[in-house]
Amino acid sequence: MVQHTSPKIKTLLEVVNEYIHSARVYMDIGCSDGELTYLIAKLIKADKIIGIDIDIEALKKAKAKGIDTYCLDVDKDPLPCKDDSVDFITALDIIEHLINPDNLLRESKRCLKKSGHLLITTPNMASWYNRILLLFGYPILGIDLSNEYRYKYPLGVTSVISGHKKLYTLNSLESLLTYHGFKIVTAKGYPQVWSKTIPSGILKFVLHIDQLLSHKTTLAANMLVLATK
Repeated sequence: MVQHTSPKIKTLLEVVNEYIHSARVYMDIGCSDGELTYLIAKLIKADKIIGIDIDIEALKKAKAKGIDTYCLDVDKDPLPCKDDSVDFITALDIIEHLINPDNLLRESKRCLKKSGHLLITTPNMASWYNRILLLFGYPILGIDLSNEYRYKYPLGVTSVISGHKKLYTLNSLESLLTYHGFKIVTAKGYPQVWSKTIPSGILKFVLHIDQLLSHKTTLAANMLVLATK
């Protein structure tokens, strides 16, 4: 079930509420089971909802929600839309998993109508804690060192196998979007999502600092960028 209190979901819905007042055709790249896709579609009053994912089982659940689903590898496959046919595209925590993000961005621009929007969320390579980790000689969080080995950080934090291929700073992501012909509308930061670690002891203090610094997008654990064609 989608948690509306999640920092990511809260920030996402705030931006959608402010900038996307309506979108007849909505595409979610990396839709998974379609729960969040359907929530956003209702918010923007979409008539047609398109869900893209590589997970066939998750797509079955999305299809049951009335979403037009397609099993595609966005590293290489074209998106299933005509030119200038989509009003709004989201790619939530997807771009960091891609070897070839240019295909995703080029295809998104092709499919979007003039003044259509693309919204991306992704971890911030230059987050405040990654800057500190590098300063003391530790590897940054958010990108895999190995497909098997889980690195042990201070404070009892163990890296997860994330499948992340690339990470971006705010500047580099905005530059990449600009290269592909997008115009930046807004960027927001939001805190780390503690899904696999339960903060305790000093980590609770770290969590508090993370929440405070998330208001500065360049330092936040994660970032959201909204761009227009």
